[in-house]
This record gives sequence, C-alpha cells and structure tokens, in this order.
Amino acid sequence: MRVALATCEAWPELDADGPLLLEAFADEGIDLELPVWDDPGVDWSSYDLTVIRCTWDYWGKHDAYLDWTRRVPRLANHPDVVAWNTDKTYLKRLADAGIPVVPTVWLAPGADFTPPAYPFVVKPSVSAGARDTAAYEPGATAAAAHVADLHTRGKTVMVQPYVEAVDTAGETSVLVFEGVVSHGARKSAVLTKGAGEAELGSWEMGPREPSAEEIALAERTVAVAQSWGHDLLYARVDILPGPVVVELEVTEPSLFLVHAPGSAARYAQAVRRWTERASSQP
Repeated sequence: MRVALATCEAWPELDADGPLLLEAFADEGIDLELPVWDDPGVDWSSYDLTVIRCTWDYWGKHDAYLDWTRRVPRLANHPDVVAWNTDKTYLKRLADAGIPVVPTVWLAPGADFTPPAYPFVVKPSVSAGARDTAAYEPGATAAAAHVADLHTRGKTVMVQPYVEAVDTAGETSVLVFEGVVSHGARKSAVLTKGAGEAELGSWEMGPREPSAEEIALAERTVAVAQSWGHDLLYARVDILPGPVVVELEVTEPSLFLVHAPGSAARYAQAVRRWTERASSQP
C-alpha cells in the first residue's frame, strides 16, 4: 500500500505531527512518501492514495492548486470538496443548512464598506493561517484601507463581529476522521480586539476535551458537508463560544495529533481503510 501525503516546498517534512504520523503509518504497513504538490516530476498515478497534508502555500496560487487536485487520480479529500472549501463562502451554505456560523457580511470587489458600530474582523474569503486578517474597534476607519487593498487584489472580503468570549475561552477544534469524532484541541485567541492584523503563528495550541454540544455541532457540520456529494476522510471543525462554527477545514487542516494520545493511530487507520476502498474501485 503506497500513500502520498502531499506537502509543499516550505513544509516538505510535515509539521510537529510528523514523527507521530510516520510511526503510525508504518504500524499500518503503509509505504509513505511526502511529495511536494507542485513538483512537476511527481507521478501521482503511482500512489494508491494521495492525502492532502500540509500544502500551505496554495492560497497564493489558488487556480494552479485546484488544477492540480483535478489531475491527481485518487485524492482525499475529493477535488470538488477542495474547490468549495478553499473559499470561505462555503459558510453561506452551512448557514443555509441550519448550522450556526459566525455572522458574516460578504463584500465582493467594488462593494461599499461601512465600518460596523461594534468590534469586528476583516478577512479575505481565500486565505490561510490568518493572513490578511485583522481585528478593529467599533467604527474604525482604518479598516476601509484594508478592505480596499483586498478588493484591489480581486478578493471577496468577509466582515464578522469580534467574538469577545474567545479572549478567555479560546477556540475549540474538533477533529473528525471518516465521520467519527477523534479528538479536540484548544487554540488561544488568534486576534486581539482592535489590534489590527494578526501576527502569523502567534497563537498557542493545547489539549481540549470538546463539550457534548461542540461534538454534536461538529458532527452536524460534517454531515451537512458530506450531503453535498462526497464523504470526507478528515475534517476539522473550528468552533467559537456560542457555540458557532468559524471554519470547516477539509482541505489541509493541522490535525493537532501531538495534543491527543492515540489520535495519530486513528488517523493512520482511517487512511488505510480509505486506501483499501479506493484501490478496490475501477
């Protein structure tokens, strides 16, 4: 069984979860390789399955990335999933399906912007790792330049209220493998109210046992996403106090395996089962 975990040039050897993943995949008898997604010399058809892992430079070459996903014969998650998940407008679909999400105003390029009269966040709909994301005080006129810059670059802008409870409670990430909740993790606040743009990687991660309400919300969210046409090998549902969904990560989410004993083994077992099914199909 030959499996590729797709990486990128900046992270060719995985993140902090790497040693756990390598050991867990070896225990499952999987021959694992770590090719870079946009390396033209890789023969993706030679793998029984390609799993997107840390392709964390895609946001700067989105169209090329989507084209790559369509060329890979056996990819998890499915290319159609990647296409909708790499643009956060999918939150509209979740909201329409009854999933509580952070309220969002969507501003296409050229749309007028008026700073809200409450603390708020501005971010592009296509991004990763809180890039180009900033928090502002009520009515902050400085946000207009931020919005204008994103519009100039052709990006749809999201304007959301700043959820102040996250300052103390943090954000809960619920990891789901093959539709089953595996574990949770806690992320400290990514933004500081009114402080402007986020400092990349400034937050801290740690273990967290999701509440029953958060688990139920994560399961509902994944079930809705799977109803759109494709099952999900892996998913991460990021939840703010409320609880409300702030993001559904089903493209290249960090898995936070180091914070949950046994989670790497569960992930590797899910990949093995997925690979066996993919290999049995014509």
